[in-house]
Amino acid sequence: MRSIFSIALAAIFAVGAAAAVEAPPAPDAWRPVDPDNLVLIDTKYGETAVELAPAFAPAHVARLRALIRAHFYDGQSFYRVIDGFVAQGGIGEGDDKKLKDWPPLKAEFDRPLGGDTVFTPLGSPDLFAPEAGHVDGFPAGRDAKEGREWIIHCPGTFAFARDDKPDTAATEFYIVIGEAPRRLDRNLTAFGRVIDGLQYLQKLQRGDPDVAAGVIADAARRDAILGIRLASDVPQAERPKYEVMRTESAAFAQFKASKTNPAPGFYVRQPPPILDICLAPVPVRRVAPAP
Repeated sequence: MRSIFSIALAAIFAVGAAAAVEAPPAPDAWRPVDPDNLVLIDTKYGETAVELAPAFAPAHVARLRALIRAHFYDGQSFYRVIDGFVAQGGIGEGDDKKLKDWPPLKAEFDRPLGGDTVFTPLGSPDLFAPEAGHVDGFPAGRDAKEGREWIIHCPGTFAFARDDKPDTAATEFYIVIGEAPRRLDRNLTAFGRVIDGLQYLQKLQRGDPDVAAGVIADAARRDAILGIRLASDVPQAERPKYEVMRTESAAFAQFKASKTNPAPGFYVRQPPPILDICLAPVPVRRVAPAP
């Protein structure tokens, strides 16, 4: 029998899995994921779905789409995998700077406030951002004085790796498979999140974090990227479809309330009603194809 503790941990780290809410939310509480923003990563363990956020980093999203359509990643590997931290994939650290067709990008660490998206405050204080909340399903921080907002590094965050200088990201990506230090926020360009299949990336072969920063020296031990596709390039009949709960909806407000005060009958000493942004992944559901 699973313990209450193990069940609680499973609930906390179930990023991307279709989340259950006590009361069925209204149909208009969900938005469909644009297939042009849906990335499908195939490994021998299974398929991982990532939603992109072009409103935060349009140049990086455009680059990733172009790389995918050029089959750049097919047959490459996850060559740097650190337990409880990140899985990094591509052609290899440093090698991407030798590619004339894919020059380094200007950093898109944050963006101006506003635009066509709505920021929904979390309602709890944050240690790293003046205010934390969600934008279209993505965990986000914002600074009203600076007039900037950005995607927060939580489990499942998708971003591009870079060298020491800011404008050096080109092709290499990483996905947070555990807990990433929040000091990475606004220091790397994060522009997506895993919405399904994070468990498959957590099966990847690990490197030693104390040796070569976690790069797996023996290429034979690295797990291959069997392919990366955009859902929009998959035939309609085979294309997976997902919906994300709208963060401005009443259903999401109820979801946050349930996370702020979970298992009220369990705790002897009631925790303070404070919610960590990374412990409130926005619910996602996979939609069955029409009969």
